[in-house]
Parts: sequence; C-alpha cells; structure tokens
Amino acid sequence: PTQTVQAVPVSERLPFGRANTVLVSHETLLTFFIGYLVAQVRAILQPICHPVPPPLIYVEFFNFSNLHYYMVDNIHIAAPAPKIEMFLVQRRFQSNGRPLGDIIPLDNVRQVVQLIPKFGVKAPKEMTCDNCLDVGREFYLNSFADKET
Repeated sequence: PTQTVQAVPVSERLPFGRANTVLVSHETLLTFFIGYLVAQVRAILQPICHPVPPPLIYVEFFNFSNLHYYMVDNIHIAAPAPKIEMFLVQRRFQSNGRPLGDIIPLDNVRQVVQLIPKFGVKAPKEMTCDNCLDVGREFYLNSFADKET
C-alpha cells in the first residue's frame, strides 16, 4: 500500500523539524547480503533534469543494538529485545559527533516505521513529541504498529 513520508524543515515552531523514520533496504558490498537499516528522512529531493529521475532522500541512520543478537555463519544478526519483542536502535554518529547521513533513492524505502524513545523511570523534561528523536539516545523499533494503522 501507498505510504506518506514527511520531512518538514527546521522552523521557529519546529526547531528540530519533523522527519519520519523508515526502514530502507541496503546491500552490503562485501557480502552482497541485502539487509535493512533504520533511517530518519531529513529531506526529500527531486533533481531537476530531463528525463525526470526518481526522487532521492537525505537520511540519517540508526544502528541496531549489539545487546541483542544471534549468530548465523559467524555473522551477527540483530534480534528483538527479550520480553518486549522490539528491536533496540541508536542514532549513528560520525567521528565529529554529527549524525551519519547519506542521499539514497526514495525507492529504497520499504516501510515507514515508528521509533519509541527508551528512557528510565521517567522521560527527560525537555523531551516532547517534536524533539524526542533528537533528544533521545536509544529507541525501540515498534513492530506492533505502522504509520497507516
């Protein structure tokens, strides 16, 4: 089914913007293994040329946690956290502290997904629904709902 992806730029009202999270297909060059990555869509790009190419997106990536995994042929495979059956992810950063991002084809998006911030007994006071992906450090990948339900 058709899904909508949002990437609202930073503004006075939304100092972090508003950007959906998605599951994207990813082929590793070393093993030709097709896997999936979680990413936050920060911008939707339409190159201006003729013929009109498919849209591109600028995304910032998340890593699956190393806390929960199993081994298959000496390869770490991410596994859901026990008891809650949701994958744990963290934002991926460059050595300079900025989020790791890339420009990829919009066609690589497989599904819009929901991330739920993981925090202790209570949420940080500064966390809101508009900034939780930027303030939070770890997130659960909600496998029980999607954006369209």
